[in-house]
Amino acid sequence: MKAIYISLISLSLILLVSCGQNTKPENAENPAVNTEQAHEGESGEIEVSEAQMNAVGIQMGKIEQRELNSVIRVNGEMDLDPQKKAEVTSLVGGIIKQVLVIEGKRVSAGQAVAYLENTEIVELQKNYLTLRKEALTAEQEYNRQKELSSQGAGVEKTFQQATAAYEIAKAQLTGLEKQLRQLSISPEQVSAGNMVTQIPIKSPISGTVRKINISTGSYADSQISLMSISDNSAVHCDMKVFEKDINAVKIGQEVDILLTNQPGVNLKGEIYEINKSFEGDTKAILVHIRIKNQGNIELIPGMYATGLINVGKQKTPAVPNDAVISSEGKKYIFVLEDEENGQEGKSYHFKREEVITGISELGFTQITPVNQLEDDATIVIANAFYIASMASDHGEHGH
Repeated sequence: MKAIYISLISLSLILLVSCGQNTKPENAENPAVNTEQAHEGESGEIEVSEAQMNAVGIQMGKIEQRELNSVIRVNGEMDLDPQKKAEVTSLVGGIIKQVLVIEGKRVSAGQAVAYLENTEIVELQKNYLTLRKEALTAEQEYNRQKELSSQGAGVEKTFQQATAAYEIAKAQLTGLEKQLRQLSISPEQVSAGNMVTQIPIKSPISGTVRKINISTGSYADSQISLMSISDNSAVHCDMKVFEKDINAVKIGQEVDILLTNQPGVNLKGEIYEINKSFEGDTKAILVHIRIKNQGNIELIPGMYATGLINVGKQKTPAVPNDAVISSEGKKYIFVLEDEENGQEGKSYHFKREEVITGISELGFTQITPVNQLEDDATIVIANAFYIASMASDHGEHGH
């Protein structure tokens, strides 16, 4: 038995070495040699003899429908929730006197990022001081008329007028105080005589400064953005799911995420929200995926990514793991195109077909052929790598 096994191994090695060395066409004087060699014709077919098939254990079968943990392949990019990105603006226009940050700097919510100067700021503080004195006078008159009215010595109409004047002055004073506080000016400091000529522009959120649109001495309009800030620690992934797969996608499903330009980074995510309308003219909806294991990985909005959404067990086209081969970053299977009887026995013609692979489970791998195959197509289901090596050998030595 051992001698037979060694003989088979020797035969397979001889056949592999001889692969591609034949430079004669199929109608050459010695056709027996042709049937014992694997070669790739002009059509891209790979011919393998029955002897070769038996020597290395190449087996054929069909694409099966297997109940596997199915996945949907989707594409998208990293993004931020609206509350995690902000535009810094000023409530009033003015001249930028100082820029306190640079792009890429980390800032906290409420931190001053620039200082702005405007003559209206001084005028607003003067108005506040004037109104404060008027409100104090109105309060005193109100209290006096109230006292007279309680003693029956006052005129009711005069008391009503004093009350109205006091309420109006108080409301105006409160409004000006709120305006000052919105501009980060302390009413108490103004009341103490400490007026300011510049106001700080503050960051509305904590995050990283992305883009600065101002410089010292430039005029800042209240209608334009002075700088952009984003909180990249809360990046999520938006993936497009097309119409045919929409019903299979649910909140809570797990997603494997691969960054397009960083092949070594593998992320885990979970769907937490699904849009209910199509994106523009496409027949696709956006699903929002929360990143579960970002850790110290730097993720930036706009990064492109590919996702595999685990949609649970479903019947899906699958082949044994040995049926799939890898070449230049793509996956392939070998499909039987034709078989013929020769003087030295049968020969088989195979064609390489690209597939997209999904979940591998229990010795089987989910596949989606890039080109449509016949429903009853016969494929290589075991030791497909031998055919791949034969074709590669031919490519190096054959003609």
